[in-house]
Amino acid sequence: MERLGGPSVKPYQPEGLWREVAMPQSNTRTYERGEGDELWRRSVYTYWKRAAPPPSMLTLDAPTREFCTIRRMSTNTPLQALVLWNDVQFVEAARAVAGRVMVEAEGDSARLAYLYRLCTGGALDEVRGGALASALGEFRARYRGRRRMRALVRSGESPLPEGVDVEELAAWTMVASAVLSSDSAIVKN
Repeated sequence: MERLGGPSVKPYQPEGLWREVAMPQSNTRTYERGEGDELWRRSVYTYWKRAAPPPSMLTLDAPTREFCTIRRMSTNTPLQALVLWNDVQFVEAARAVAGRVMVEAEGDSARLAYLYRLCTGGALDEVRGGALASALGEFRARYRGRRRMRALVRSGESPLPEGVDVEELAAWTMVASAVLSSDSAIVKN
């Protein structure tokens, strides 16, 4: 649901982060995570505590708000890749895209092309398509009948898409995560 304005929201953050930097008498000593749609609002609505800004936003080059910036630097570091692969918000985003692709497209090659177009706005070439198809096969083999697959698809608060095989969703989630964390998706000129 598109909604403009409103109060600040508190999305996922590491547990205990605010407690580490708070004064004992502070009324913002504990972080109370939001619920429902508050978890997925645009980052412009995220509540910032000066002493403990959202770690994932800082890692992805968000300005510290100590001064105004005209243009943000664009970097691509290993630490950013770890955030894009492991932060709950990004795992949920990959799962949502994977579920959408599985519902709206038929066949692996059509799904891969659709996934790539949704995430990057571009067309999937043969080299990348082959690499993604190979990765999909490996993820299918890895998650078939395994418990860790369930932890992946149940990460976060967003509901699972209905009528989708959970093992297949786990494999597609990993492929979607790879595309979402690729240079083509995160660096726009």
